[in-house]
Amino acid sequence: MSQKIDAERAIYPRLEEAFDALKWYLARRPDSGYLMDDVHWLFKQSGDTQAKIPSLVAVYTFDHRQLEILHLLVRLPHL
Repeated sequence: MSQKIDAERAIYPRLEEAFDALKWYLARRPDSGYLMDDVHWLFKQSGDTQAKIPSLVAVYTFDHRQLEILHLLVRLPHL
């Protein structure tokens, strides 16, 4: 994940903050996403155009011990 964050940081200076917020939220409410199959979940986090915070879309799995973000899509936030 850090390569994705590093690659997009020049475009979105607050991307790391947004990603930290995503991890914090999902660690506390992992079942708030959309269950895609037996183990993979999808969660969309809104961004903020004026604050230059991107929208994030994460595919992840979790169990009672840990949450693992498998894929992360960084998108322009909707107006």
